[in-house]
Amino acid sequence: MKRKFYNRDLSWILFDNRVIDQAYDSDVPLLEKLKFLSIASNNLDEFFRVRMHNIDSLVENNKNDRRTNLSGDEILDLVYEFNAHNIAKQYKNYDASMKEAKDRGLFYVLKYDELSDKEKKHVKKFYEKKILPRLDMQRFSKVYKYRHNLNFLMETPHHIYTCPVPEDLGRLIETGVDDHYILIEDLIQKVSTDLIRKYKVSKTYVFRVTYDQNKPYDFLDKNMSDEEYLQKMINYVDTRELRKIMRVEFDGDEEKKGRSYFTKLFDISRKSVYKIPGPVDIRFLNTLVKNYKSHTDLVFAPFKALQWNPSKNILDYLQHSPLFVQYPYDSYSVFINYLEAAVNDPKTTKIFITIYRTEKNSDLLRLLKEASQKGIQVTALVELRARFDEVHNIEVAKVLKEAGVKILFGDKVNKVHSKICLVLHGDNRGYVQIGTGNYNAITAKGFSDLSYFTSNQMYVDDATKFFDHLVNGTKVDYNLIVTSPDNIKKMIIENIKEATKAYLRDGQGEVFMKVNGLTDVDIISAIYAAARQGLPFRLIVRGPCSLKIGICGPKEDIRVKSIVGELLEHGRIFKFQYGSDHTDVWISSADMMTRNLERRVEIAVPVVEDKAKLKLSKIIKIFEKDTENSYWLNSDGDYVKEDVENGVSAQQTWLSRLKWRKYIKTN
Repeated sequence: MKRKFYNRDLSWILFDNRVIDQAYDSDVPLLEKLKFLSIASNNLDEFFRVRMHNIDSLVENNKNDRRTNLSGDEILDLVYEFNAHNIAKQYKNYDASMKEAKDRGLFYVLKYDELSDKEKKHVKKFYEKKILPRLDMQRFSKVYKYRHNLNFLMETPHHIYTCPVPEDLGRLIETGVDDHYILIEDLIQKVSTDLIRKYKVSKTYVFRVTYDQNKPYDFLDKNMSDEEYLQKMINYVDTRELRKIMRVEFDGDEEKKGRSYFTKLFDISRKSVYKIPGPVDIRFLNTLVKNYKSHTDLVFAPFKALQWNPSKNILDYLQHSPLFVQYPYDSYSVFINYLEAAVNDPKTTKIFITIYRTEKNSDLLRLLKEASQKGIQVTALVELRARFDEVHNIEVAKVLKEAGVKILFGDKVNKVHSKICLVLHGDNRGYVQIGTGNYNAITAKGFSDLSYFTSNQMYVDDATKFFDHLVNGTKVDYNLIVTSPDNIKKMIIENIKEATKAYLRDGQGEVFMKVNGLTDVDIISAIYAAARQGLPFRLIVRGPCSLKIGICGPKEDIRVKSIVGELLEHGRIFKFQYGSDHTDVWISSADMMTRNLERRVEIAVPVVEDKAKLKLSKIIKIFEKDTENSYWLNSDGDYVKEDVENGVSAQQTWLSRLKWRKYIKTN
């Protein structure tokens, strides 16, 4: 019997393959190719840090995955197979890109034996002065935690030693000749002859260990006070240790012997050991991108995001018209203009905002502090549970609280992932912004997101109720917005059913979704049920997708694609066409994943104002037309690109339009 769902974690790895594929695109400049290779490495690190423990648990407990009925061992086999394919593909392009850089006389990452005598003298001096005093040989221990990114393993006749590679010196060591570099591990391996003689080293590896770092927030309790919750979160961060080994990567020796060697050494599965066909961890490519980005022919053409017209007050504009913007084509500074106008408006009495991940030294924090100092009542719900950003968020809460901002930590069980900023006047009128992306000026330059600004009283009232619920725990009924953990899944499923009824009535209709992940079984089952009736689905799922193609019978009309390109697609959009009657369009902070729908506080908002609805509808149409950056899911579970003559790139379409749009029009 054909399985109904695709494994989420295997689908994650397929997304990484699409990222690596960008480095093979002839239209992608050289330094951007290096960036994609680095991103792929970072993505894979995150996979092993936060997802691999689920598979490991299945293996350890001899259980099967509920969705696919695959055993833990079967999934682990496929994880290794998929990753081995990705790594081979990644390093093949790495070699080609390094050769291209060398051929163009751009930069050279050299082996020690390729250095001139003068360069060897230079790097030896650097080694003796900067590196040698830092080398710390230790007897190998299975229980030792390898906190450094890279390590040496040295085998001697009697013992095995490990030695961490210093991190603060960087991976790329200058050789004394412009644009010539050597990797620090290559330098150590070739120059540390005294150590090798002293310890009688016969075999050397460079290796890297990745640990499970997905420690659960096991202290959560809805009855905790904010003070107790903060203290427990601080304790969580302070005591978060590296857990079980999820992966070992190594460079050196042949693959079979090396993998068997590390399997036995660390007492782990052979399918958790990877022989790397090049330098272990190529995230150092980011340094090269940074050093040579002034070569404009080697990076994507810069673009100037649309700014708000500085001669117009954005709040005055919102009095008579909504504003719908799309980052990064529209600048994130539009939101800052909105907040700054609110802070400087004498009618503003209250500001409410949710904060999840924001950059350091942000204008957002500056304006919230300024608002509080002016006597405006500012309430910021700071969600501390932003994985690996907890320390920063704790500091954000501290800084704002010291400035007089009322700090809340919201729902102590369900993570607050909503993106909403409410500005109120004394009469409870005001303005609201609801978005799909975080209040982060850095990520907003590379993430494609949506932001909806309005003074429509229905939205303002709903936003007021939303924050009243977060502040006081009151139960509320909304006019328009829908929230999780209770109602977004219900809304999606009900709307699919309504669209199906309308389709069966008059033969027209469609459901469009654009999300980062589609893995919730209930949502997918609702799609299957509707697809059996013939309702068309057009789905854009950037990352993990558990839905399968070709299992709903002869009437099935489901198209699933993943758009991967210059910018990271991050916006969540839903469209429900109910026959010939009408169409609803929504934006949301939520992906169609069980964690978002059942264990997070998320917002979905229908765009009902004509001007904003029209703009979002046009955005949807361009996404549907995209072929150049689209990878289509087939019935085998693979993603393939279609060769379309005169194809369309949604991202490049919007970038090209910046040339003739001077600013966000206000008339």
